[in-house]
Amino acid sequence: MTTTAHGRFTSLLLDLATHEAEVTRVEEVGAGLRWVSIVGDGLRKAAWTPGDVVQVVVVGETLLGPWEIRSYTPLALDPATGTAEILWHVHGNGPGSDWAASAVGGAPCRVVGPRRGVRLPASRGALVFFGDETSFSTAVAVHRARDVRVVLEVESVEGARAVLDRFGLVDVVLVAREPGDAHLAEVERAVLAAHRVGPDAAPVLTGKASSVQRLHRALRGAGVQGRRISSVPYWAPGKKGLKGH
Repeated sequence: MTTTAHGRFTSLLLDLATHEAEVTRVEEVGAGLRWVSIVGDGLRKAAWTPGDVVQVVVVGETLLGPWEIRSYTPLALDPATGTAEILWHVHGNGPGSDWAASAVGGAPCRVVGPRRGVRLPASRGALVFFGDETSFSTAVAVHRARDVRVVLEVESVEGARAVLDRFGLVDVVLVAREPGDAHLAEVERAVLAAHRVGPDAAPVLTGKASSVQRLHRALRGAGVQGRRISSVPYWAPGKKGLKGH
């Protein structure tokens, strides 16, 4: 989600709506991936379920604005300590990525939330999860809470596996990107195969918008009811205002 506001009044409202927080941990865990911990009183006693997002003000420190807010899915949120842990994709193509690239321990920040992000089915049935590097944090959170089969499109299979192994996400299908999205045929086969193993599993689609759209069509074509598919595109080339990174 993106919010840009010019003007003192709007900035004042945003200042009142956000909570002071602090970056307490930043660790490089892989190429373009940082493990960031944020602590704030506004996160204490918060109602959070895996898939919910925390919004971070990534541009704007004073009442004069302008402000930019981005939404990120914690891999864990501890309401007792007010700590949100985010596996952040630093891709170099936006203010959220720039913020994470420059974040250091002890740096102040402002946050909002948690708020509803990916809507997981209320039933405790199995899931089929799709995403990419922007979805790693969500995938880890969902894996820790539910029975899930995970399929991810990634730049480097070896690099992604090393990162995900560290967070306990071992049983995952990784498909390397190819020019012209040629790899999506393999992704589609993997997602449909995962669904056939457990036909009652609910698909959860995140990541690149065009990939989400293709897989949604493939699942519908395979007979999956649209209401059973959760589609939350996190990004699209050249676009702002989506749910995620």
